[in-house]
Amino acid sequence: MPFAKFAGYPSCFCLAIAFALSACTTVEKPSRASDSGKAAATQPARTAAYSGRQGAAKPTPFADEEESRTVYFASSDATIDSQGAEVLRQNALKLKEDTQLVVVLVGHTDNLGSSAYNLAVADRRTEAVSERLRSLGVARSQIRRLPVGSEQSSKLKCDSEACRRSMRRVELIYERR
Repeated sequence: MPFAKFAGYPSCFCLAIAFALSACTTVEKPSRASDSGKAAATQPARTAAYSGRQGAAKPTPFADEEESRTVYFASSDATIDSQGAEVLRQNALKLKEDTQLVVVLVGHTDNLGSSAYNLAVADRRTEAVSERLRSLGVARSQIRRLPVGSEQSSKLKCDSEACRRSMRRVELIYERR
């Protein structure tokens, strides 16, 4: 029975490796200063575009063009405005022309409201963006949703409306299959 004593170690090892790798999948980068001229330290950190597997032949769309893969929302709202609709139209074209692309919709909220409320708002926003992409012909298998709410933004000092407006967004992060 000595083997039974160590039977749980392979699964623990795999879990530890998976955890370590998942911690490496996102990179925080500083954002630009707000319209009010405050320092970048008061702005929410943005998630850098994931460029696919290491050594991938094709780059992902809009990798360095954050505004081309971000849809902004009004406070407590999940309605896509005309500017957001244009962003989604451009992204839908890229997704339809390259079926190996998968887009992760990362939903954020400002730092006002409870965590549960903000998570629900982020979920409604990612659902709205997902539905719009689907209506533009993007395959369901190319869309993943990740509502994070104010999980990241609640740690940031953000007192201005311009700063909060930049937090209320859905980012489109690309991966390759």
